[in-house]
Amino acid sequence: MQAGVGVSTQQDHLKAVREAVGKARLSLNAGKVDFALLFTTGEFSHPLVLQTIAGIIGPVPLLGASSPTIISSQGPLKHGLVIILFSVTEGVYFNAGLVKDIAAKSTLTAGIELGEKLLYGCKNVRRNLSVIFSNTEAAQSSGLITGLQEKLGKSFPLIGASIPRNVDHQENSLYFNSEILNNASCGILWGGKLNFNLGIEHGWQPLGKPRYVTKATADVVHEIDGQAAVDLYKEYFAKEIPELKRELKRISVFYPLGISISEKKEYLLRSVVAIRNDGSLVFQGEVPQGSAVRLMISSKESCLASARKAAEAAVKNMEGKKIKFALVLDSLSRYTLLGRQATQEIKIVREILGENVPMAGLYTSAEEAPLGFISYSLGKTYFHNNSIAVLTIAN
Repeated sequence: MQAGVGVSTQQDHLKAVREAVGKARLSLNAGKVDFALLFTTGEFSHPLVLQTIAGIIGPVPLLGASSPTIISSQGPLKHGLVIILFSVTEGVYFNAGLVKDIAAKSTLTAGIELGEKLLYGCKNVRRNLSVIFSNTEAAQSSGLITGLQEKLGKSFPLIGASIPRNVDHQENSLYFNSEILNNASCGILWGGKLNFNLGIEHGWQPLGKPRYVTKATADVVHEIDGQAAVDLYKEYFAKEIPELKRELKRISVFYPLGISISEKKEYLLRSVVAIRNDGSLVFQGEVPQGSAVRLMISSKESCLASARKAAEAAVKNMEGKKIKFALVLDSLSRYTLLGRQATQEIKIVREILGENVPMAGLYTSAEEAPLGFISYSLGKTYFHNNSIAVLTIAN
């Protein structure tokens, strides 16, 4: 497999597309294009963009997403588009799939449907990896993953991004071929002679003693240790609900809840997205009743250190193999925490991967990935907040 990345920050949509596709074709250095990934900021989420791309590269499968901020090898971009063109060599297989209108069906059903579509065309080859993009509600994402793994296998590696919704009163979109979609999920399944590696880290550390979720429904936690869930934050900040609501954005980024994954000795993070007057907390993703949880905290230094760890894991055991492409999925919470140092985070990843490795990605509201690639025996895919995932593909 060969990959070529093109970036443009031009204001004009058509000029931006032509520039980015031209750069990607030049770096691809291959005669044919088999499929494409596209990441854009919101203003490029326009049918004309997809039509222009198709007019240049032909009717090949294309998928991707828009986000308030995307990632190129130069760093975060708040205006622009990144396109990655792939040329597949003999022995490497892929198939793309889409499921629409997830709200009209159960997310479990949607996940099964997407899994079936991804498997179609890859039935008689070794299947290695699936990358998915979705913009469903956070509470629904667990069902989507469960449905996918029901078809692909409980230990099949899934790496994905949930795209932020209703940011600055705009819904961010998914791309699939010529369509711009919301409330959907799309993905690609790779198989055959393909090597890959993954690193995922968050850099948040636990505060205080373990607590237990004693009453919860999906993404809403009603009680922790038999008390109103908000008491955890009231106790730590010595503030009442109205004050906590005013500081919700800061609390969400800096002080998420950590769900203990005992067998892994790790924590899955859940960001607070709403504080209700009855004392319950709404999180970005499911918090199972009975979970052991702790308040978590991070800093810019630990956030940057975790990016380094993720990138190092993504290149581990790649000796003798040439990395053809790196996908970076980075939480918008990290972008907020790091501020001006967000560029430094991408620079760290870039240096570890190597300056000549084609790299692209986007900032997400949540990430889907196994906890630890090296020892996970493939393993269960989890829903993550505040993480950075670095996926490398080699052959």
